[in-house]
Amino acid sequence: MILSLNMQGYIKHKHTSSSKNLFSNDEEDCHHPFYFEFFASLSEEGSIFDAKSTIQSTLAVVLHVALVLTMNMLYRKLAEFLTDWENHQYQVTHNNSLIMKRFCFEAFDAYLVLMYLAFYEQDVTKVRSELINVFNVDTFRRLLLEGFIPYVRTKLRLRTKWGSSRDVKKNDDLKNDNSTSLLEEEANKDEYEEFDDYIEMIIQLGYITLFASAYPLAPFVAILANCVELRLDAFKITHVHKRPWAVPLANIGVWATLIRCIVWLSAITNCMIFCFSSMQMMQYLPDFFTVDKAGEHDLKDGNGWVVIFIIFGIERLLLVIGIVIGFLIPDFPEDVRIKEQQKEYVLKRIHNVSRSQKDQ
Repeated sequence: MILSLNMQGYIKHKHTSSSKNLFSNDEEDCHHPFYFEFFASLSEEGSIFDAKSTIQSTLAVVLHVALVLTMNMLYRKLAEFLTDWENHQYQVTHNNSLIMKRFCFEAFDAYLVLMYLAFYEQDVTKVRSELINVFNVDTFRRLLLEGFIPYVRTKLRLRTKWGSSRDVKKNDDLKNDNSTSLLEEEANKDEYEEFDDYIEMIIQLGYITLFASAYPLAPFVAILANCVELRLDAFKITHVHKRPWAVPLANIGVWATLIRCIVWLSAITNCMIFCFSSMQMMQYLPDFFTVDKAGEHDLKDGNGWVVIFIIFGIERLLLVIGIVIGFLIPDFPEDVRIKEQQKEYVLKRIHNVSRSQKDQ
């Protein structure tokens, strides 16, 4: 991840943000601890990952996404091995343990760069640029790797398997064998794994909530991406993968807990970006900040506790609003609750009638 930041031109030899105060008061002596000269030179003008070129800078993002994808695939096998080693008694606890392992690892890969740019570099412009690039590249990656390529691979595999045998069969044999061929073709498809679809939605939720103040248009981009993803998943289930087993469940399980954690965490991350990573708070409360000749803003002496109080006050207010909304909106709609009560009443009457008849 650090090397990727160097190749994308985000890390310079010396600090360019207010984070330089963490290491030295003298800007001349403030060297970046994560700077690697060779990899950073690849983002210079005229190099292969020229940060000023739209196309060449995108290559670094593509390389970053490919690296993250490879790491996730390798860790997937390790997580499955470790979860099997835990020897859970029930399948539900086994699945929950596997989900937590893989989510923590993939979330770390997805958010590490953004967290670094937001809270270490404290540069909201870099956060917005990285978020836009990751969004676009990852959306194209899902379209290509989860839809088009698996479909082509499945068709080529089936054509190779059945093409030669069908050439030697007679026409009447082909007519009688159509139903069998369709069943065998369905059985030879890849298994459908719901984890990948879940994790994509959860990671996307983190992008649009944890960094909402850095890129307010992210929800609208996500809506467009999800419209494409909806049809892609339908195509993938019907044409690429085997028909999944229908397992009745009361809810989405541990995924709901992860969603709640991301939503609650987004309150503090957006407040921190609002105050320290951008100049949004300074525009509303200019008396608490100073601006140097380079355009960097910093807190005035003696006003830090006031700003911290405001930040955490806003964060607590957002949490209270979320809790109130949770209480006001019922878990089940009123009509569904009434239908469930009617169903329980009918089943109870049937049970009582059958019991009385048995006693007679």
